[in-house]
Amino acid sequence: MQNLTEAEDSNKNFKYDAFISYSSRDRDWVSNHLLTALEKAELKACIDYRDFEIGVPSLVNIENAVERSRKTLLVLTPSWLSSKWTDFEALLIQTQDPNAQGRRILPLMVVKTELPKRLEMLTYIDLTDPVNLDFQLERLINNIRNNNRPQETSYDILKETQSSITRTSISSTITSDFSHVKGLVMMSKQLQSADINTQLTFNSLDARLRENIRDENMFGPSETLRNERNRIVYQLNSLGLNYLKKTFTEMCGT
Repeated sequence: MQNLTEAEDSNKNFKYDAFISYSSRDRDWVSNHLLTALEKAELKACIDYRDFEIGVPSLVNIENAVERSRKTLLVLTPSWLSSKWTDFEALLIQTQDPNAQGRRILPLMVVKTELPKRLEMLTYIDLTDPVNLDFQLERLINNIRNNNRPQETSYDILKETQSSITRTSISSTITSDFSHVKGLVMMSKQLQSADINTQLTFNSLDARLRENIRDENMFGPSETLRNERNRIVYQLNSLGLNYLKKTFTEMCGT
């Protein structure tokens, strides 16, 4: 049963399904991934560069966007937390829904970052893992729609996938691959201040390399796995040179 606040919100005539609060530094990811996923699901999103009224003060545009949207998505990254505008947006939303009873605030953790105390109470959707990104975006879409049934179906699929990953991971102790894991850990730390696209690219390569290592430990070495690993390491070396001026191989100590 919906509580009173949720019922009131469901009966309110909102113009948008969701307002996206984000840092301008994260605009490429928001436009190419988040906004695309929402609109593909036929949800109506409000985003500043397209939907804010020209000639109206920014504060008024933000207030109108929050007021006219059923949900507000907080794209949580270090850039978002350092932005004075997104700080104002978060405070504005919490003023309208101080106890989060209306569930109008949906935090999205896109890059791991420490949250301020006013947001710690809210459970966020974790979009930092490329392996589960599609599932988590589906959870988000279902939450905005207030429809739990598809989410339950997706959860069953995720449980089956995670069980498969767990079985594969049983023998994933690191032996000769220790240097690669060491390099991934070092590279992850050094990319903490990188832009969101660089971090997401690294997260994807990190997941692929770890999966490659698990597969080799599980099924034994093969030319296919070796060639795939060489491609991943090549991409990590390119990423390291472009952003850190050192290769992934150097960070592995090999």
